[in-house]
Amino acid sequence: MEIAPPFPKIVKIDICDTCNYSCIFCPQAYQKGRRGCIDDSVCLRVIEESRKGGAEELALSSTGEPLLNRNLEKYAAFAKKIGYKYIFFNTNGYLLDRERSRKIIESGVDSVKISINAGRDSYYLIHGVDAYERILANIKGFDEERKRTKSSCKLYVSFISTKKTEKQINEVRKDTESYIDEFIYMKANNRGGLVSNFDSELYEGNDEFSYSYPCSQLFNNVYITADGYLDACCQDFDQKMIIADLNTTSVIDAWNCEAFRELRKRYIEKNLNGTLCVNCLGWDTCAEICPLNSEYSGYETDALRQKSLEERIKKLTTKGQK
Repeated sequence: MEIAPPFPKIVKIDICDTCNYSCIFCPQAYQKGRRGCIDDSVCLRVIEESRKGGAEELALSSTGEPLLNRNLEKYAAFAKKIGYKYIFFNTNGYLLDRERSRKIIESGVDSVKISINAGRDSYYLIHGVDAYERILANIKGFDEERKRTKSSCKLYVSFISTKKTEKQINEVRKDTESYIDEFIYMKANNRGGLVSNFDSELYEGNDEFSYSYPCSQLFNNVYITADGYLDACCQDFDQKMIIADLNTTSVIDAWNCEAFRELRKRYIEKNLNGTLCVNCLGWDTCAEICPLNSEYSGYETDALRQKSLEERIKKLTTKGQK
């Protein structure tokens, strides 16, 4: 926890901030006006600048579905070429068919994590897409492709559990364990307070993946949005923690710019009123959040999406679980 720490080893780029799913616990599912895919030239420049700064690991996903960006494989191959040691991304797996699996493996990606957050019985209610069998087929196909090519690329499945789906963990584990390297179980959280109105219905509580003070995110991870902004936090779905515009400045210069140094100072002193950190750490999950820079902040809530999500939550709450 330094005001001006060394450039991180890990860089995470949101190469696409939209999604073909609408998961009930994801703030992105309620919002409209998101960019879509990151500018190609900005992404490649940031990858290169970060490597020169000492970065060794690259994540090609954050708040959206990375497979919607057809340049993912190009970014991975470029990163490998210039010396990144580990490249990974998270996905819902819907677009991970056999052809895409082959391209991803050939590009040099080191691991892929597929998020399956419900079994057959509740998959649609959680994700907004009825695709459980398709995802299982894609997982099997990816595994067969990596074995065929003798690839060392790892395949993981994560399950984000709610009070209404915790009994389905074993179903998903059983359906996938023959094809994957690891099954990861996590509890849903309120994503920095952005979906806190559903706490009583969905959330089980904190686990080892939940954030607590001190949080390392401001000090050892670079987060870059699809708009090309340097963001202080991976939970910032509403652009309240934007530090700098990388469309006009380098990521190296932005990492220890005045705005970021001041935020880290406040964090170290626990002077966090008005920041997303207060909600994310659970100190006050209903606190009003003020953007660090109002020029970049905020998405509007889509009323139709919110109504649809609320209806799915009600159905999930009232139906029996296996």
